[in-house]
Amino acid sequence: MKTVIQTFLVAVTFLIPIACYAMEMPEEVVDSSGKGRVFNSMGGIYTNERGYEAPETHKPISYYEAILDKARRDNNRSAEIDALNNLGIAYDSIGQYGKAVEAYEQTLSIIRSAADATSILNNLALTYASINRYDKAIENYTRALEASAGQREPDLRSKGVILNNLGGAYRAQRQYEKAINAYQQALTLLELEPNSGSRKGEEMTLSNLGGVYKSLGQYDAALDHFQRALVSARRFANRSAEAKILNNIGATYNAIGRQNDAIKSYQQALAIKREINDRAGESATLNNLMFGWKTLGQNNLAIFFGKQAVNAYQDLRAGIQRLDKETQQGFLSSNQDTYRVLSDLLIGAGRLPEAQQVLKLTKMEEYFNFVRRDQGELAPTSQTDLTTTETGWEQRYREISDRLAAIGVERGALLAKTRTDAEEQRLALLENDIIVANKAFQSFLDSLTSESGRSSISKDKLTELRESQAMMEDLRELGNGTVALYTLVGNESYRIILVTADIQKAAEYRITAADLNDKILKFRESLENPGKDPKPLAQELYRILVEPVAKDLENAGAKTLMWSLDGTLRYLPINALHDGKHYLIERFRNVVFTLASEPRLKDTPQAQWKGLGLGVSKAHQPSFTALPGVAAELHEIIREETDTHDSGIVPGIIKLDEAFTAESMRSALRARYPLVHIASHFSFKPGNETDSFLLLGDGNHLSLEEFRSLPNIFGGVDLLTLSACDTAMGGTGADGKEVEGFAVMAQRQGAKAVIASLWPVADQSTSQIMHEFYAQRQKNTGMLKLEALRQAQLALLNNTSFESATGEARGVGLPGTGGKPNDAPSFTHPYFWAPFILIGNWK
Repeated sequence: MKTVIQTFLVAVTFLIPIACYAMEMPEEVVDSSGKGRVFNSMGGIYTNERGYEAPETHKPISYYEAILDKARRDNNRSAEIDALNNLGIAYDSIGQYGKAVEAYEQTLSIIRSAADATSILNNLALTYASINRYDKAIENYTRALEASAGQREPDLRSKGVILNNLGGAYRAQRQYEKAINAYQQALTLLELEPNSGSRKGEEMTLSNLGGVYKSLGQYDAALDHFQRALVSARRFANRSAEAKILNNIGATYNAIGRQNDAIKSYQQALAIKREINDRAGESATLNNLMFGWKTLGQNNLAIFFGKQAVNAYQDLRAGIQRLDKETQQGFLSSNQDTYRVLSDLLIGAGRLPEAQQVLKLTKMEEYFNFVRRDQGELAPTSQTDLTTTETGWEQRYREISDRLAAIGVERGALLAKTRTDAEEQRLALLENDIIVANKAFQSFLDSLTSESGRSSISKDKLTELRESQAMMEDLRELGNGTVALYTLVGNESYRIILVTADIQKAAEYRITAADLNDKILKFRESLENPGKDPKPLAQELYRILVEPVAKDLENAGAKTLMWSLDGTLRYLPINALHDGKHYLIERFRNVVFTLASEPRLKDTPQAQWKGLGLGVSKAHQPSFTALPGVAAELHEIIREETDTHDSGIVPGIIKLDEAFTAESMRSALRARYPLVHIASHFSFKPGNETDSFLLLGDGNHLSLEEFRSLPNIFGGVDLLTLSACDTAMGGTGADGKEVEGFAVMAQRQGAKAVIASLWPVADQSTSQIMHEFYAQRQKNTGMLKLEALRQAQLALLNNTSFESATGEARGVGLPGTGGKPNDAPSFTHPYFWAPFILIGNWK
């Protein structure tokens, strides 16, 4: 296994894009042709070698588009070339790399002289380097050098710039000898400058050489070159270069174990990156801070900065969606380590929903070939969500850093022009403001260390464990074969307490929480993809979680297992564990119970139900897709008096789409229907009751906070079925210690039991499993809710045809087998049947 330092070095040295580690890969882009990376006077601001700024309103882009349009109408080829090139620069500056490439390619197509193409080819190569297409970058840098050889008056400085950039591309591909050769050629050209003050670019060349030495493990030589480069950058007031060099110094310190010094360098670099609005460079520094804090064991801070880095990469991904798939995938692959390390940190913290979200951001396509209840996969450019604490940190970060960026834009505009006396005074004030803002930014970063805390075992869990002995009498009344299993995930071991009507017994399995969390997440990933075999992981988790008490369960004659789940185990479908021969659902009835469940565990439900069906089938933008199976699902379950087809199982009423409003739901619930079935989307965000909500049929949201304000709204409800998405899963900030979401809240509001889902479910199989569940419960008087659900799940698992309450055969098997319809799909994979869990009263 790689050490943290090795992992860091791999990421820093090879996997981070050139735009991120440009202190080691030059970005000097000035040339004297007038067609290089310089905006026209009204179009933008040029600061240092790549510190161009495009205001948020994108006025420079609009301006150049207007110039381009006029140039084409006037047939002014020179103006057209300038406008296209400047458009490319503007697009590149805001991460719209696809549009930048298009602009440069258009420019090259109309340039008559090869010599005039030098700067355009350099710019095009830089953009390709920014998205890690180093093969194309090297190709275009080489073309630029060839073009420069045809110039009547060779521009040595521009050639040095191209050589620097070429060296960076070679270094990114680990061709170190070629990189050193290119950098040394660039230094030689700089030394030909008669005036040392005009040697702008030596700072980056020195830094780039330092980067090669760092890659070769020659750290003393690397630091020497970086320090010389830093002096040069400050002499030339090159803020962008200064930030890159500081970033590289930090990486070198980290490589030799001086992590605190590394953090300080990264923080200085981050402030400058925000000042000059370098989004790509900012993402690299944020990534470095994630690794740095991870090395120091400050995982909460590492997660915070890792999320900022991923979100920055997501912004950049949005800018290359116009490019070919290979280029898009190349950019993502080169930054994959950031996503993976962040997800590992979240897994280690038990925050599995967030880890899954980060991993899903790395997917470019939807691989499933079936209709999910929630078809809304994360888009490639989605952002990672922040916890409430992280949101507060992020707001402070943005307030200070955006102030730096605003000052930097104004300062850059003044630097780019001939200034009046008043403007000189303004420039001096701005530079003082930058010093003050930098101090505030540094103070904020330092304060995060003290604010970052660690969580402990939840109070609810401790209460459950203390009260486990009191459960013994309840178990006696619940009947023979009923046992309770209390689980506890510790830092170094997993513990399980078996409670029967007569005994209590504890067992232990030695495994770290981080390793267990990792196994749970991988198991969930295998369960959510019907193309994967989940049994190997299911058996491994069975050995950890159940086998320590397996013999005791056999001796106790256990039939119903009541699970009190701790931490990330709450995200685990117990039914899908496998003992090597059978899934657990084939051997036991499994139910989840919580503190909210206990008061009503022994209640006897009504023998025959009347039902209230509430559903949303239509799409509601921007986040919620249509649920085409909901209407049929509700009508197959609920039989209304006005239903002439008489196809439903349970008599009652249905409120679908526009008829499903907050008021209509409250009004219907006053009738105290024993069964309430809700088929919609639910968004749960732990710690934020206002943003956690149920989607109503009219498109409005009913928040968790509003639900809590309605006393005993589910009074009289034997079963609340949430045939929705992730209704038992937490969201951002969830680490398994939060309640199981809307399900537990509903029990506290009167519902005796809740059926919820652990992941976005398949639409067709969900309709079938719900239909069979209610059919079993209604036609078999006295059948346990839990047993009816189990039988419906087993029907899918075993590929059997079953008869509904109306006598209609509902095939769920493989095509053409067992007399089933030829087009009947197979739902045997746990993805289809395992997500549904019953929480609370299982009678």
